[in-house]
This record gives sequence, structure tokens and C-alpha cells, in this order.
Amino acid sequence: MTPRTVRTGIAALALTALSALTGCSSDSGPAAAPDQKPAPSSSAPDHDKLVADIARDYMLAWLAKNPADAKSMCELSTKAHRPNFDEDGGTITGCVNSYWKDIGAGDDDSGRAPLTIKISHVQDVAASPTHPAGKGALATGHRAGEDQWRNVLRLIEEDGKWRVEQVEDVDDYFAHTADPVAQILAGKS
Repeated sequence: MTPRTVRTGIAALALTALSALTGCSSDSGPAAAPDQKPAPSSSAPDHDKLVADIARDYMLAWLAKNPADAKSMCELSTKAHRPNFDEDGGTITGCVNSYWKDIGAGDDDSGRAPLTIKISHVQDVAASPTHPAGKGALATGHRAGEDQWRNVLRLIEEDGKWRVEQVEDVDDYFAHTADPVAQILAGKS
């Protein structure tokens, strides 16, 4: 075999292999970066959205009207977060009764502007000395004619559902901070 025949054979073999590789590709778009993770499948739950929805529902049950919706608050709380945890292990009935002792009939809110709640900064949060790891969220509330306020919530999965485990006020110390979630949940009980 002449050197020219060998080179031609190698070139033909390389061309065939390259053609086979390019013919197998079904992606017509740009190649993904090697460190890019695939997009989550649509059937996987979006935990951040679920957490935001539960946090909003809890805050609305608590503050949207007087008296608060104690039953919804109890259902959206972990057993440990319910005020009756030490008495009966945090049952829903005991929780509602405990809240009613504290909130009673409440004032009439009919003259107040509607409450708006915005949930933001949903994120993973580490365990604190008194609470397990979970998700944190910032709730910002406002009524027309009143000052805006903020609360931070910790939510954890309990019995297969996201529930509120901790609620903390965002005090003046964090007024300059847009995202105080992790800091507050790491240091308060």
C-alpha cells in the first residue's frame, strides 16, 4: 500500500466516524454548558412556590381580618408551632381553642383598607438551636394608610406538607436589609 492510499483510507474512516456522530444528534440548538443542570421536569413539585403559597395563606389567616382565622392558622402550622403543643401535642382542636383565648372576638376591620401580602426571598435555611432546617420566606404586608411591616417565616415539611414552624418580626435593626431571612432565622428562637 502506498502512503497516499493509507492517508486516503484514514481520512475516509475519520469522515465516516464523524458523520455517524453528527447524524445521531437530535438537538438542533446550541450545546449545553458542561456544568449546566437540566431543567426540572414539570411533574416535580416547585417547593419554593408551595412555600410561598403556604406563607401567604398563613399571614392572611392571621392578619387579613379580625378575628383571625384560627382554624386555618392551626392547619398551616407545625404541631410544635401551635400554642397548645405542651398541653395536648398540638392538636388542631386544642390549637383553635388556645388561639380563641388570645384573640377572642377581636375588633371589626370593616373600616380598614384590604391587606396585601407579598412573599419574597424564599430560600433554604439551616437549622437553628431550636428549629429544624427548612425553607425561609419574607412576608411584607401593607394596608393603605398604614405603615408597611415585615415578618420572616420558617417552614418545614411535616406529614408530607409544608407548614409554618416559626414566625419572627423584622425589627428596625434589619430595616436597611432587603433579605434578612437567613440572619433572623439563624439567631432567633
